[in-house]
Amino acid sequence: MTDPIARWKAEHANFSRLLDLMDAQIALFHEGERPDYELMLDVMHYMTHYPDHYHHPHEDLACQVLLEREPAYREAVEDLAGQHARIAASGTRLVQDLNAIVNGALIARAAVETDSAAYTHTLRQHMQQEHELIFPALEQVLEGADWASLDARIDLAADPIFGGSVDQRYVALQQRIAEQVGCECTPVS
Repeated sequence: MTDPIARWKAEHANFSRLLDLMDAQIALFHEGERPDYELMLDVMHYMTHYPDHYHHPHEDLACQVLLEREPAYREAVEDLAGQHARIAASGTRLVQDLNAIVNGALIARAAVETDSAAYTHTLRQHMQQEHELIFPALEQVLEGADWASLDARIDLAADPIFGGSVDQRYVALQQRIAEQVGCECTPVS
């Protein structure tokens, strides 16, 4: 069995690469250039599917066990669950913006920029909080049997970009990640 915290940290590093790519595309606005909206949509499609459907629910389950054992973490765990919900809603809003643009709708640049900045900023802060507070608590409180039980309760789907075999939808995205933000895109185990 792999160490879930190490896996989550590796996934966070991959998510950060994607957020860097989003930030680089939004920076093109300020340079008077046109961002690659299709690329941004691919990033956000991934972010609203893999992290929102596999990564965050697994963290939420682990936090519930933490809360059962250490009630002092109630506020932090409830805040984290709320952040997961806000991140998902923010991601959905950004996907809607990008889908509209890709399909020819006129959307104010400021709206896309605001929605993108809100998403990337919120997710970065969220990951930092997990690294500083939640992950150390989980490492102290949960044991091997706890992790095995959690893994049995959730679908642990392979990451479609960083999981060893790249989903066809994300081949171009994986290449752009490697070119722009320096990623060998090695599998997360």
